[in-house]
Amino acid sequence: MNQLSLNATSKEELEKILLLNVIGLIEGLDGNFITIEEAEKFLFSPYVMTLVDSMGVSKELLEVIHLGTELEDVESLIPEKLSESLIEIKEKSINLLKKRKEYKLQDKVIRKY
Repeated sequence: MNQLSLNATSKEELEKILLLNVIGLIEGLDGNFITIEEAEKFLFSPYVMTLVDSMGVSKELLEVIHLGTELEDVESLIPEKLSESLIEIKEKSINLLKKRKEYKLQDKVIRKY
């Protein structure tokens, strides 16, 4: 099995990387290219929330990830609101990403483990 690791040199870099991943996941969900279950395995889980919280990411980013963890509930309980939830997560992520545009990635982000 090949393993890759995600490397960030600062909290700001980590947040930028995570926000870009959130936007990609939302696009994948919106286009029906991935399932909510896959998005949960990738990023939208309580485990990831705890992990990135321990790394000091912003409360706003934690809120975005938390919204992602609720997508399965939205899909099963109020499916007509799923598209609205995806839009909300994407918009929040884009707004947070705009605030971090000054932070430049210092090195390669993905490396072989």
